Amino acid sequence: MILAVAVAVILINRPAPARDPDPSSLQASGRFGFPVSDIKIGEGGTKKAGDGKTVTGYAGTCDSAAQAAANYTHLVEDVNVSTWAQQKNTLAEVGKSGPWTEKITFKGDLLTNSKDLPNGPFKGGWFSRTDVASGGLYRVASCEAKKKAVVQVFFGAVSANVKTAPSAFFQTATFELVWDGDWKISDAAIVANGQDFGGRVKDAGPMSVGTNLEDEAIPVLRDDLVNAFFKDISREGWVEYANAKR
Repeated sequence: MILAVAVAVILINRPAPARDPDPSSLQASGRFGFPVSDIKIGEGGTKKAGDGKTVTGYAGTCDSAAQAAANYTHLVEDVNVSTWAQQKNTLAEVGKSGPWTEKITFKGDLLTNSKDLPNGPFKGGWFSRTDVASGGLYRVASCEAKKKAVVQVFFGAVSANVKTAPSAFFQTATFELVWDGDWKISDAAIVANGQDFGGRVKDAGPMSVGTNLEDEAIPVLRDDLVNAFFKDISREGWVEYANAKR
């Protein structure tokens, strides 16, 4: 009887055999081979900035930092002659003043204040208009919740052109965010190829410079473009937003 009980105890306490992971628990892979997050562009916050559209009020998690970076991208890239003043105010509202602000706003100030530029804005007063979901990728270079994060966002956009139609392009914006009751921009840049944001990122990220997009008015990401953009750039760490356009 004692032996039988001992055997029963051993059988009960024996570790279960190892099993293969449940496929449903793994991150899905998107069309271009990047993992897909469950976080979405345009979400993550509970408030809106003074412009009525920029999402604010984040929880301070690293996922929310990735959402904040996506939702702030239009503030560092868009230029519209009729809304530029409001955009600068909103950028100040969600950012910490520093040398980066002058660099980021230089293009918009130049385009909206000069009357001698050869190319004017396209429909609706736009010189440059982002579509973050058409790029739809992000990379968190570093993050400590409710402290600091460095996030890169790959986005699509349309810009005014000396030709008849506006033309599309893809670019990476890099943000440093700090926590001050909300995620605030403490540094930002549209860095050139080869630059690494002062050593805070692996590389500048993908961009369409040197790639012919055939003057598409609406940027559409394709396999050949992804391969061209990442030819000399690391794919490590890049993730798709859940609502990226594909």
